[in-house]
Amino acid sequence: MKKILILSLILSTTNAFAYTSGFKPYIGINAGLNLSDYAMKINLDETYYSANINAGARIGNNFGFEFFFTHSSTNNLDFTNSFSASNHEIYYMAFGFDIYAYYNLSRNADFFTTFGVANYKMYDKHEYITATTETNTKSSDNNISTRIGIGVMYTFPGDNITGLFQYHYTPINNELVNTMSEFSVGIRYSF
Repeated sequence: MKKILILSLILSTTNAFAYTSGFKPYIGINAGLNLSDYAMKINLDETYYSANINAGARIGNNFGFEFFFTHSSTNNLDFTNSFSASNHEIYYMAFGFDIYAYYNLSRNADFFTTFGVANYKMYDKHEYITATTETNTKSSDNNISTRIGIGVMYTFPGDNITGLFQYHYTPINNELVNTMSEFSVGIRYSF
C-alpha cells in the first residue's frame, strides 16, 4: 500500500510540474532524404533515405530538447563487365541530441531552430570479383559532429499530434563524407 501511495504522489507531482511549467514530453518518427558531399571521388549516388525515431520534450513555449536515432538506406553501385564485377555500398547510423528554440507563428504553428551533437558512424563495403580473385573490404568511420537546423511545425487540434518539416546541416568531415544535408518530415505524439 505504501508503494502505491508513493507512486501516486510521484505521478501527481510530475503531472502538476508538467501542467504548470509547460513541460510536454513526446515521441516521434521522421522519414528523410539526405544529400551527402563525399570526401572521395566515387560514382555513388549522393542521396540517402533515412528513418529517425526520437523522444524529447517541449519546455514552455520557446524551448525543448530531443534525443534521436537515425539509420540510412544503403547506397549501392554495381558495375559488371565480361571480366569483372564490383559492388560498393555505403550507409550510416547516427544518434545524438538537439536543443530546440521555438518561435510562435500562430496559435498552432511554430518556426524552430536547432543545435545539436550527434555521433555518425559511416560504413563502407566494397566487393571486387574477377575470374581469378575475389576481394572484400569493409571499413567504418566514427565521427562526433555538431549539427544545426531549421523547420516548421503544426500542432493539430487536441494538442497531442504535431506534424513537422525540418532541415539539418552537418559537417561530418570524415574519410567518406564531408558534409550532409538532411531534409525530413515527421510526426510527434505528445503526452
